Amino acid sequence: MSRRGFTLVEAMITLVIVGVLLAMGLPRAGEWVRRERIRSARRHLITYLVQARTTAIHRGCQAVLHLDQSGARVWVTACALQGGTTDTVGSVDDLASRYAVSFQSDGDSLTFTPQGLAFATAAIHVAFIGGADSALLTITPTGR
Repeated sequence: MSRRGFTLVEAMITLVIVGVLLAMGLPRAGEWVRRERIRSARRHLITYLVQARTTAIHRGCQAVLHLDQSGARVWVTACALQGGTTDTVGSVDDLASRYAVSFQSDGDSLTFTPQGLAFATAAIHVAFIGGADSALLTITPTGR
């Protein structure tokens, strides 16, 4: 009579090995998630930077990228399509709640001309912080 399958001892040994491998890999996975959150927040800010530039060109007026350090929020404002008021383009994005990061920057805004050029006297450095990890984004005076 032939038997098929695994014995209880073989199954228990397999579960112990899998458990040890998972225990070794979970801290690394947590580090990866923290680093990826910072990278995502950085990419998100770059998207807003591009949005400010293209809005200025499209609307033919100045557009401003706003950086609120206290709330880790970013948004773009420009002239309204109709009327002489200022319009918030898109939404105000809260990077702290979305990516669990904060940021510190040299400046609180960056203005783009209707030609798509940034109007800044010096580079703006934005440091994203998430736990023990951080990343730096430098926006040159030309807005790149």
